[in-house]
Amino acid sequence: MDENAAMRSKMGRQIRDGLRYQSIRFFRLRGSNERSARGFAIGLACNFYPTFGLGGFIALFLARIFGGNLAAGFIGGCLLAVFWPLLFYLNIRMGSWFIRPELPVDQLDDVTPHTVNALVWGQTFAVGSVINSLIVGVSAYVLFLALYARVRLPALRWLRQRGRTRNR
Repeated sequence: MDENAAMRSKMGRQIRDGLRYQSIRFFRLRGSNERSARGFAIGLACNFYPTFGLGGFIALFLARIFGGNLAAGFIGGCLLAVFWPLLFYLNIRMGSWFIRPELPVDQLDDVTPHTVNALVWGQTFAVGSVINSLIVGVSAYVLFLALYARVRLPALRWLRQRGRTRNR
């Protein structure tokens, strides 16, 4: 195996181990399920605003203010960050139902640096981001409350079993 392949393999293991560790932390959250759901929903809602890479930290701050779990808020705030072009598109589409945008954004391919710069501070984007963040935040809160208690113990058992297999 050449040196580059070995390095990629090592990086892949580190990423998998890091994701497993964060998953275990997530499923071991302390406090009430309601606080965790609140933090997670607030974190997800932050993704619909232009946070310039600081969404996870802004979610921590907001989760703290509103009494949500900080770890769940951070996870929610980082979860959709890589999908920013899609979220931008959804904000413009939702906002265009109420306010006509200055530039047309009919397809996801229309999201270019030029359209982002022209529309990110516009009324269409602002209205869409508020509506989308409310819809996603409330939906995430309800789903988290409904599923977390059921999924928590089986997920921890599965993660523990995978960790034991990995360590052998």
